[in-house]
Amino acid sequence: MFDWAFIIPLGSFVMIYGFVKLGTEEKMRSRELLNKEIMMALEKGVDVPLAQEKSPLSYFRKGIIWALIGLFVGVAFIIDGDVQAAGVLASVPLAVGIGYLSYYKVASQQNKEK
Repeated sequence: MFDWAFIIPLGSFVMIYGFVKLGTEEKMRSRELLNKEIMMALEKGVDVPLAQEKSPLSYFRKGIIWALIGLFVGVAFIIDGDVQAAGVLASVPLAVGIGYLSYYKVASQQNKEK
């Protein structure tokens, strides 16, 4: 007989591979377009800034998203009754979110001083 329980993990691996592949191809496509744009600008003699600095607002968005993911994972496990798993699994994304929010605060203060 065919074991149907094998399909679920196999399907999840295929989906993860597909998402990673699509994301990688999209990033490569956007880099190719940026490269073409830079080359056209250089051919016309226009100065092109190579380093594009991220704004502190992007770190704020990332911080909010990661912190909310951590909170929601923690709440989901607490509702399920597994407090220990909530502490372990929610602490990592929550810590990443807090780190991004801390960096946002420092970077925005440095921008005000300039």
